[in-house]
Amino acid sequence: MRTKKAKKYDQQIDREIEKSVANFTEHLMSNSKWVRLIDKFVEESSEVQKIEFKKVQNEQIGEIYLEEDTTYGFDYWQNGFEGHNSLGGWLTFKEIEYLIFPKVIKTEPLKSQSLVKIKELIESVGKFALDINEERIKLICYR
Repeated sequence: MRTKKAKKYDQQIDREIEKSVANFTEHLMSNSKWVRLIDKFVEESSEVQKIEFKKVQNEQIGEIYLEEDTTYGFDYWQNGFEGHNSLGGWLTFKEIEYLIFPKVIKTEPLKSQSLVKIKELIESVGKFALDINEERIKLICYR
């Protein structure tokens, strides 16, 4: 059973997220769209090797970790990730402002991922707001 202190902390975090989200005029993602997208990324984890994200509450950039054996289907996957990111802890879908898929993964030795293939995977799931250049794909969740 969760303590009162833990529940109060969760409520505070939820208020911070809601306050930050209110600053955007367009909400471009739903939880069901997120689940379909993450399902595709897990299915094609050999193609999607690095995903960065920015939370709405701050300027921190984190990394989402998905692998072929990443399992989901638990209740929390309908709302977010637990422990599958570099910032640690729970990460709800609604607090992700955007995802970045960088072309270059490592600089020594040079390793990259195919932006063309990642764009195809994203578009196979549905319509998304994408900002694309030669260096990365940015999937925009809020504007």
